[in-house]
This record gives sequence, C-alpha cells and structure tokens, in this order.
Amino acid sequence: MTGNLRMSLTLACVSLAFAVALATSSSARGANASANAAPTTAKGEPYVMPRSEVRRMRSDAGGDYLVYIAWPEPPPPPEGYPILYLLDGTESFAIAAEFENRLGSYSGMAPGIVVGIGSSEASRRVLDYTPAVPAGVDTAPAKGPTGGADAFLDFVANKVIPSVEAGQRVNASRRTLAGYSLGGLFTLQALFKRPDLFRTYVASSPSIWYGEKQVLQLLPGFSARLNKIQPRRRLFLSAGQYEQSPPPGMEHDPSWLEIADLSIRAKMIDNARDLAKRLGSTPLQVEFRIVPGETHATGDWPSLRDALQRAFADKL
Repeated sequence: MTGNLRMSLTLACVSLAFAVALATSSSARGANASANAAPTTAKGEPYVMPRSEVRRMRSDAGGDYLVYIAWPEPPPPPEGYPILYLLDGTESFAIAAEFENRLGSYSGMAPGIVVGIGSSEASRRVLDYTPAVPAGVDTAPAKGPTGGADAFLDFVANKVIPSVEAGQRVNASRRTLAGYSLGGLFTLQALFKRPDLFRTYVASSPSIWYGEKQVLQLLPGFSARLNKIQPRRRLFLSAGQYEQSPPPGMEHDPSWLEIADLSIRAKMIDNARDLAKRLGSTPLQVEFRIVPGETHATGDWPSLRDALQRAFADKL
C-alpha cells in the first residue's frame, strides 16, 4: 500500500470514528432530554451517491442484472475518462466508486468511471463466472448451475460496454476489468478469449483450480492473438499470503481446519504464480504479487484497491 493511500484510508477511518463518537454522544444527551420533551418524528434521508445511477439489463441468456455507474465531477480529458468494470458489482461498486471519486486524487488516481456489474440472483455468480467443462470433469465444490462464462462475456461485450459508454467520453485504451475469486477466473477467461475488450485485466485470487484448471485450455493460440493487438495488454495477478496455509497461531483453529483440505488442494498461490511465469513469454505485461496477511476470506478489499490503482493511475 502506498503512503498516500494508507494516509487516505487512515484519515477516512478517523473521520468515521469521530462521526460515530459524536453521534453516540448526541444520542446520549438526547436520551436524557427526552424524559422532559415531547417525542420527535424527524427521519433521516437515504444516502444517495452523487453522479451515479443503476440500470437494469437482461442478457440474451435470460439473466437479469444491475449495472451500477459512477462518473467523476471534473470534465473528461481530451482522450476521455479511464473506466473500470468490476465483477460482483452489487458488493464491490459502492466502496470502489466512493473511494475513487472522493479520495482517488490523494492516491495518484486520475478521475475515471467506475462500473459494477451485479445481479440480484445469488446463483448467477457461479453460473456466469465458470467455463463449460467436458463431462466427467470435477467442478467441486462449486454448487448449482455452472458453465455460463461464454454467454456472460457476450453480454458484457455486446450490451454492457456499449450501453455504459454510449453516453460518456471514454478512453477505450484505458478500459479495465477486475474480479476476485471466481470473478478472477472470469477475468482470465475474458483475457484469453477477448484480449481486445480491455487494456488491463486484474485477476485477484483467481479460482484457476476450477474444473481441473479448465481455463488453461484457452492458452493455445493466445500469444498469436496478442501479437495483433496494440497497445500492449496488461495482467495483474495476486493471491493472499494465507490462502494455502493458516495464519500464525491458527494451525489448530476449527475455522482453519474446516477449510484446510480445500485450501491446500486449490493451490491459489501456486496456480497464480505458475500462470504468471507461463505468460511471461507472451506479448503480455504480467505482474504477480502475494498480498501480505490476507486469506481468501479477507482479500476482497485489497483486490479493489489493486483494481483502482491499476485502472486510474495517472500514468500507465
């Protein structure tokens, strides 16, 4: 984490703590006064994110989605805004968009558009982010419908991107896709199948293990496709420090023992590192890092930070 980003987060946390303390103190004073005062009927107002909207969209495969969009206050530069598309948008959009729009400038981030692609149907995540696999290939522990990644990629390419960018000045050479876990797996599939769609791909803790590493079957011919595309594409891969082993002192903790076998077999760190090495010989700018102190359950916020920094850095 950069010093500026750490300072921004610290200031934000201090401000939030002060506000909570002030509200608590005020509530206490109000409670004491209420014994001698008439009850009030004042109500708060819903918080509305400035310069934002949400659109309902349906894919050709019949999926219903919520597409969240936030744009900056400053006018776009001559080449257009950089733009970040986030998977799991229902969960990831608000925090990413507010940080970019309110604190991004303190962290060396240029003004840009944040888009979250979400769904009110929880089951669609496993369906949309996983590839189809041959009969007999193990997909455990994934549950429910799977194998809809191709249809979802078509939806993103043919409906979401044209709809979002039709009303904005966007720099297509600064378009980024980011996802975590199964979302990271989908990000890799999008890169291998449609490297023309995005300039930067941020695959955080990608579930490469899925379907006996089915995503790696997309690699033949990938390098040749990259040779035809300019500017050079970028891939950022990461995994948490404790995704394959327990944090210190947790070796015998029931919460670790419950997931230990799966965590070891999934090889989140090894798979991501191996893929980065394998792609090192392609015309792709590849970066891999292990995120200190994080498990698979805690790595989603660092993954958003990484996505924001790579999408909106002042200079590529």
